[in-house]
Amino acid sequence: MKKLAITLMVILGVGISIDANAQFKDLKNLVGGGEEKEEKSGGDITAIQDALIADLTDALGDVLSAQAMLAEAQGNKELAAALQNTADKMAGGDVSNDDIKGAVQQTAEAAELQQEEMNKKNVVDAEAKKLYAKALVPYIKSVAKTSKLSGPIKDFMNEAQNSLKSIKNPMQIRKLKGTLDTGLFVGKNVPKLIVTLGKSSKDLLTFAKANEMDTSGADDIELDFE
Repeated sequence: MKKLAITLMVILGVGISIDANAQFKDLKNLVGGGEEKEEKSGGDITAIQDALIADLTDALGDVLSAQAMLAEAQGNKELAAALQNTADKMAGGDVSNDDIKGAVQQTAEAAELQQEEMNKKNVVDAEAKKLYAKALVPYIKSVAKTSKLSGPIKDFMNEAQNSLKSIKNPMQIRKLKGTLDTGLFVGKNVPKLIVTLGKSSKDLLTFAKANEMDTSGADDIELDFE
């Protein structure tokens, strides 16, 4: 009888311990300290980043291709070839994080260089006019397309900050930051790129009109920049 009583006490003790551990784990997850929530947050934000990067890669491919046409119009064949090469890589879709970062930098540098050339207000010959006219609509369209990423970029940055704040484990924070490295780079640099592209597109329209080019196909494209 005594042995039976001891056995029952052991079984009850184990049951209470298991139940208590389960309740404690649920409590940790509820207040944000559990590993399950950390993993879920990381997974959600990673999916958001993937979607943003895919849209950015598509937009950059269009911008770079239009910049290549513009470089050709300005007589810079070497730059045109380099820009088209990167545009083709973006269009292929199989790009690394470093490829995306490099494309953002290349796009920004090309936009500033081409804007400087247009601001010189040189009169262009008939052949250059044809090349500028060929580049005009694709350039304005691609810039407008890129500008539409402003909202998604803001959303991603907010979600990224919330995800990082929800994690208490320093190692998990560092791991998530590493996973979100490209997205955080985009959040820091692409909004500035969008503004630069917006200015260059307006300068291109001004330049085209000053040289009596047909801008009817570009005038109706909405350019909305903050």
